[in-house]
Amino acid sequence: MVVPNKPSTEGAALDDRWTRHCLEIASRRAFCWVVLGVLAFGGQLALVLVADVTSELPVVLLGFSVVVLGLALTRRQPPARVMAEHGWQYARVHWRNGLLVVHGDRPIVLDVSAGPLARGRIRRHRRAWLVPPDRAGNTVVTFRGVPRLFPARVRRR
Repeated sequence: MVVPNKPSTEGAALDDRWTRHCLEIASRRAFCWVVLGVLAFGGQLALVLVADVTSELPVVLLGFSVVVLGLALTRRQPPARVMAEHGWQYARVHWRNGLLVVHGDRPIVLDVSAGPLARGRIRRHRRAWLVPPDRAGNTVVTFRGVPRLFPARVRRR
């Protein structure tokens, strides 16, 4: 199956092949991190209870497993109900003061949790696909060639 490198603007966003591809990748990534966290926790328990190790390694493994658990609990998930109701819309964008400015008839400023690599790619391409925000200001943004759905919140309209 050939996966497109951008979403389609036809139909609901949740039914799009690009969206399903991004959700599959995110699911695999989350599963791998959870497995690593569980292995780290089990490893530190084995080192402390069975091997009676008194070095820093069990503390490091416990810290790693706590960080993985904390990130898993605080990570924002894309609002599925917004993607089920609306389709993707193409827009020109740019970064200003750490916020994503969406150009259009009514410019929107979004707070997007994207890392430096994704921000660099977005800065070069200056285009995005987003789902219209719901009443609470929640939306989802994606970018060409970046197989990830970024949850976003409207800061200003």
